[in-house]
Amino acid sequence: MDIKSGILALMFFLLPQAELKTINGEVISIKDGDTLTIKDNRDKLYKVRLADIDAPEIRQPFGRPAKRLLQDIALGKSVRVNYTQVDKYGRLIGEVFLPDGKMLNEEALKAGLAWHYRVKYPHSTFLEKMEYKAWKKKLGLWVQAKPIPPWEFRRESRVPVPPSSPENADYDLLLNYGIIGNPKTRIYQWPECKEYPENPKNHILFGNLLDAETLGYRAAKGCDID
Repeated sequence: MDIKSGILALMFFLLPQAELKTINGEVISIKDGDTLTIKDNRDKLYKVRLADIDAPEIRQPFGRPAKRLLQDIALGKSVRVNYTQVDKYGRLIGEVFLPDGKMLNEEALKAGLAWHYRVKYPHSTFLEKMEYKAWKKKLGLWVQAKPIPPWEFRRESRVPVPPSSPENADYDLLLNYGIIGNPKTRIYQWPECKEYPENPKNHILFGNLLDAETLGYRAAKGCDID
């Protein structure tokens, strides 16, 4: 890691660390390749979005195989969910552990049925290597010459409104919000700002405005904040 990367990593570690929470339950339904529902021993239901991965949407190639993978290895199983975040839809953003100790998030990557979702800094080199190995072996979606990432597939003509805090964010749209910060000027902005750079190279990606503000960044003058 070079000095610049080390400084960026340190900056993010200075963000308030969310408390790690754990729940246990049975997987009772699978929505798609990265979303499921579990029921705890009090019959309370929880929607869970697998953290750090992004599976093809159902309407995309390999969307249904990605869903079937989760059905085959997780449906009806007792699992443990570790999470630190809940998004605007009430989904727990977490890691799901199967009875044999394997992590469901990783199994999807190994099978080539998900991308490593790079929505935090520093990125997980471990997950990146898993994705690379699946790509190298042309597993799952990687048999395609030019697979379209789900975040590109979900992209709308209008840029979504950037969330003010993690609980107001849609985890599936974190890359689409386009909130970036310039480490030199300590200014952040998003695509609808007047001076948003065409090539935001060497910028930091934020998932919400609160993270930027917490690190001492301020909004650019050409940004309208309600």
